[in-house]
Amino acid sequence: MIKLPDEQQQLIQIAEAAVEYQLAETKRNALRRELNTLYTTYFAAYGRPYADHRRIDPYDERFEPVLEFTGPAYRRWKDQRDLTTRLKRKLRTLVQRLEREGLA
Repeated sequence: MIKLPDEQQQLIQIAEAAVEYQLAETKRNALRRELNTLYTTYFAAYGRPYADHRRIDPYDERFEPVLEFTGPAYRRWKDQRDLTTRLKRKLRTLVQRLEREGLA
């Protein structure tokens, strides 16, 4: 039978998970700012496909050049967003386990 961690060990795991999550979220936010800067740079240089349409439509071929320009930055942000989501889920799971055991 697997021995579950005691309250002190669980609190340490929660603290470590919280720090890990916060660091990932900070990096995700920085990558989002980088991506937004690239969008701004591209549109300042080449203009927007539609003057009255702010949102980027990935299915509209007129947006293909900006998507190609920002592609690597978008993938970095998306990977970091996925990591942040996983770490948040891990943190939530640890807290719920602590609550279930009546230690919180």
